[in-house]
Amino acid sequence: MNAIIGRIIVNFVLLLICFIAYSSQIFIIWPWYGRELTVDILTLLIPFNLLVGMLLWNYFLCVTVDPGQVPESWKPDTHADGYEVKKLTGGPRYCRVCQKYKPPRTHHCRQCNKCILRMDHHCPWINNCVGHFNHGHFIRFLFYVDLACSYHLAMVTKRVFSAMRSGFWDEPSSTELVFIIMNYVACVPVLLAVGAFSIYHFFGLLGNSTTIEGWEKDKAATMFRRGKIREVKFPYDIGKRKNIESVLGSNPLLWCWPTVTPGTGLRYQLADRDSEWNELSNFNKLDKGGNATRIV
Repeated sequence: MNAIIGRIIVNFVLLLICFIAYSSQIFIIWPWYGRELTVDILTLLIPFNLLVGMLLWNYFLCVTVDPGQVPESWKPDTHADGYEVKKLTGGPRYCRVCQKYKPPRTHHCRQCNKCILRMDHHCPWINNCVGHFNHGHFIRFLFYVDLACSYHLAMVTKRVFSAMRSGFWDEPSSTELVFIIMNYVACVPVLLAVGAFSIYHFFGLLGNSTTIEGWEKDKAATMFRRGKIREVKFPYDIGKRKNIESVLGSNPLLWCWPTVTPGTGLRYQLADRDSEWNELSNFNKLDKGGNATRIV
């Protein structure tokens, strides 16, 4: 049942994207330019369609790329740093459902019923988890939604202002007017919602923090204010440039282009190489340096 609902949601998202992208061109821009293929209309629409193409490509990758699962034979190297242990047992984190050890930043997704490497969250809009191997595609998808929707609104608004300057609709049709209204109704909420969502995820990218880790850091901050733990230091924040590179790759020229996420998702560079993870209920205890480590 969940799989069917997931597919319905994905198809709805695709229909919404295609409606906003193509109804505006067919029923608003094309009539406005006299239904003639000119340099002006190509100059206007080619960049827009490139943005839409990148948006759809990254959405396809978000939906189809496996976010990352724990290999069957994987076990943590207890002689190296960077693995996480439970406080009660002192042993590596283990998922009883999957019957597997859990690498750093891995969480079990109830919807997918499996452990996801560097799990950010389960997104119903892509019917998939956002994890290590599709996190970059998800960030780029949000980025292109923001750009394409902004371009779309500017394009449609330009048409409206053109008519207003003339004091009347430039040979309007009821169809054109209806689609102008429908495009505003469809695009404005999408831009506002995805824009706010994008800001949150872009800040998370800069801090090398997932959505789950963001919630955990908020809880840790609350405990710090109440005096239950000492100052929190997030161990995966290795600097803004490296944080971005850990998700989008080392070449800035390819950050906006779909690329494979670096690394295996089984181990991550640490800001403090001496940190050790110990689970304390929902929060980790302090490391040797007196800093609270990440929450599991």
